[in-house]
Amino acid sequence: MASNSVTAKRTIADFTCEGKVAVVTGGARGLGYAFCEALAESGASVAILDIGQPSDEALEKLRSFGVKAEFYKTNVCDEEQVAKVVDQVVKEFGYVDINVNAAGIVKDEPFLETSISNIRRTLDVNTIGAYLVAQSCARVMSKQGRGGSIIFVATLTSYQATPVQNISIYAASKAALRGLIKPMAMELAPHGIRVNSISPGYMMTDMTKMLGEQNPELIKAFSKESMFGRMGKPEELRGVLIFLASGASSYMTGQDVLVDGGVSSW
Repeated sequence: MASNSVTAKRTIADFTCEGKVAVVTGGARGLGYAFCEALAESGASVAILDIGQPSDEALEKLRSFGVKAEFYKTNVCDEEQVAKVVDQVVKEFGYVDINVNAAGIVKDEPFLETSISNIRRTLDVNTIGAYLVAQSCARVMSKQGRGGSIIFVATLTSYQATPVQNISIYAASKAALRGLIKPMAMELAPHGIRVNSISPGYMMTDMTKMLGEQNPELIKAFSKESMFGRMGKPEELRGVLIFLASGASSYMTGQDVLVDGGVSSW
């Protein structure tokens, strides 16, 4: 006998970014673009802020999810330019709900040989740039009165040294972001704005693939560090990103989520 009952949906409704607007730095490629894809698939329109331009195909793929996706050439280290771009995003998208700071650079240099130019450039992009974009987005969010979620991208190497690379200033620049989230969370909580970060382990990005072509032993060394015997895939960060960006984490702020394939748990 046929049943007239209606089957309930099994997806938890809070795990969606439907109708939201996300500002993503470093979204033209790598982890940043993977984050843009996840947000678009979850229903968020995406404004990509990057120094390099995404391909037309990349933008069209985002739009294929039925959301708006636009690129804004931006030097995240330029305070005036960042403020103007965020204002432009608000004019064209209507508001800002999510800010993901994925722009970052890394250069392998032994500590004793690390140049002042590398120190300044790394801190400018990874730390100061993320701060400036988050600040501009938070100012918009606080005026809107609809809350928001700010997400920084830190790194496993802000927890422990890596024997695979010499990247002391990179680790320090990302550790600064983890030090930032708690005081930011405290100050922005009255506005309903949450602040968290994600610390990825060794991820197989386009840049890593290029390094691997030049030095295959590097990929082997990265893979050996993980309990799974392989590097992570950018798409394996999608779940934690959507969790932090959506209402599913509405009571979570000031926290870092480490996604490292067990590297730090040996």
